[in-house]
Amino acid sequence: MTMKSTLFLILFLTVYYVANAQTSKVTEPTMVFVKGGEFLMGCTKEQQGHCISDEKQSVLVELHDFWIGKYEVTNAQYAEFLSQVGNKKEGGAPWYLMNKYALIKKTAQGTYVVKKGLENHPVANVSWYGAKAYADWLSKQTNKNYKLPTEAEWEYAARGGQKSKGYIYSGSNTPQAVAWSYEYAANSKTGWKFKGDVGTHPIGQKTPNELGIHDMSGNLKEWCSSAYSQVLQAGINPTGPAMGSSRVLRGGSWDNENQDARVSARDHAFPVNRFAVNKGFRVAMEKDIATKVDAYIKKKKFSGVLLIRKNGKTLYHKSFGMANREKSIPHQNNTQYPIASITKIFTSVIILQLMEEGKIDLNKTIGHYLPSYQGPGRDKVNIHQLLTHTSGLKRSEDKQSEGNLFPDIYSDSISTDELVKKYCSGELIHLPGSTFNYANGDYIILGKIIEQLTKDTYQNVLQKRILTPLKMQSSGLITNTNKPKNLAQGYTRNRKTKKITRDADKLFQNYFSGAAMYATATDLAKFADALYDKKTLLKPNSMKLFLQNYLQTRGYGYGLWVRYSTYNKTKVKVAERYGRIWGINTLVGRLMDHGITIIVLGNTNLVNPGSFQRVVGEIVMN
Repeated sequence: MTMKSTLFLILFLTVYYVANAQTSKVTEPTMVFVKGGEFLMGCTKEQQGHCISDEKQSVLVELHDFWIGKYEVTNAQYAEFLSQVGNKKEGGAPWYLMNKYALIKKTAQGTYVVKKGLENHPVANVSWYGAKAYADWLSKQTNKNYKLPTEAEWEYAARGGQKSKGYIYSGSNTPQAVAWSYEYAANSKTGWKFKGDVGTHPIGQKTPNELGIHDMSGNLKEWCSSAYSQVLQAGINPTGPAMGSSRVLRGGSWDNENQDARVSARDHAFPVNRFAVNKGFRVAMEKDIATKVDAYIKKKKFSGVLLIRKNGKTLYHKSFGMANREKSIPHQNNTQYPIASITKIFTSVIILQLMEEGKIDLNKTIGHYLPSYQGPGRDKVNIHQLLTHTSGLKRSEDKQSEGNLFPDIYSDSISTDELVKKYCSGELIHLPGSTFNYANGDYIILGKIIEQLTKDTYQNVLQKRILTPLKMQSSGLITNTNKPKNLAQGYTRNRKTKKITRDADKLFQNYFSGAAMYATATDLAKFADALYDKKTLLKPNSMKLFLQNYLQTRGYGYGLWVRYSTYNKTKVKVAERYGRIWGINTLVGRLMDHGITIIVLGNTNLVNPGSFQRVVGEIVMN
């Protein structure tokens, strides 16, 4: 090959790859902003008596701002998705059903193409799993928060949101203006037909509703994220029941009558449905919080990892600054952290699990379960009082020798048995149950009781009951033989000199079941999901004990604070667990009524995690 031809080939390939890189950019749906507000969901007076049983009981719903697709997702858009990821099976069937009604075909090269002239029709033949997979893929491609709309979001948008004029259908009281119901679809010359059957029509041909959204009264029925229930769910941003065998479908279709195109009309089907030619979807998008959160982090010079989840979905996960300044190791999303007293909620969960199994009575004393314990509180302090820090025991941290930078308990190389005997068996300074007195020693004793009851080490019990089942593979207990080499290092700023210095080394293992765990933000999110969203760790009655605000504790439950606070002028129930060891400042917070989890892993004392949670929480709620 000559030099001239070689240069030509290089130029050709460069142009080819650049062109292909440009054309491979994802085609995002056109989105419409929907301002949040309150509305009556279900059968309202304008429905004129057409309602059926599962929509008759209307409920009051409040929604935050969101975006929703102006149109249903098209064949062309879905074919682009299939070409990139393939037509995978989920729930026992492919995302896209390749039958005689399929308008998307697979080529010999493995890509997917739409039948000519039908590119702008809404995609049908899609299972609920296939619709959700498209939204998840779109989120990854764009770094935005695409999803399927909840049933409440769908109906609110169909009604026109705050601009609603109270129409029967989405945008009109005349179905022909906005819906492709059967009688209009059958007589149309623009629709796709198969052997005489009517079918879909190009998107956006009918009149839009008050918000400028098309086809919400019909072209195809549309999958929503919510599981189906006969009873509508009230409240703030309801997502539907936690479990259910079928998923909600909304809007009319070309094979439905007019009454099925009403804004309150409901339908449902199994996530995998054999008859899918009348089912499609549109996407929604949660508020983009990244810009505001980034700006706040930059202002505060945050060093660490921040993860935000809402209703089981990650909205934000980023890392900033240095995990180890001496070694120039930057923070990463998977940086492991000593999480300090966040350990306590793991310990309290294990205690409550043992209670559920009938192995422990919260009203029995230390001595009942730990016969070797010889402190004054042996037969006076019960398990409930240890969990709530109302034991009355002298704090294990109160002894600090001259010249020692921190309490003696964290520089004394001894076994956990000796730890309890030497530092957690002191005098009673309060009547048990009368006074809140925060102390790691209470939870160190609980750890030893767990070992006594299970005949196993606390580390193994933690692994078997929580870490392994939840696949928390980057978490564990710091012990003499198990200390991750790349733990984030803490740094403390001196208030007077303004200098930031590396925290002194300490025996993390002596924090034991009170504060000796390490974890990543991702693993803590798995724990929070299991605890608050999936509710797989504790039974309902145990959760009530866990999250109860006990009178003597100033808002403390079992290992965490539970209190009401004001976010954006709204009273919010907040469950929060801090972890602090000098420069290490961590938090797992939960805005209970809003499904928001905030995980802060910081390695300086420059940022207060509680203040951080409030600002970030208000950004997400706004």
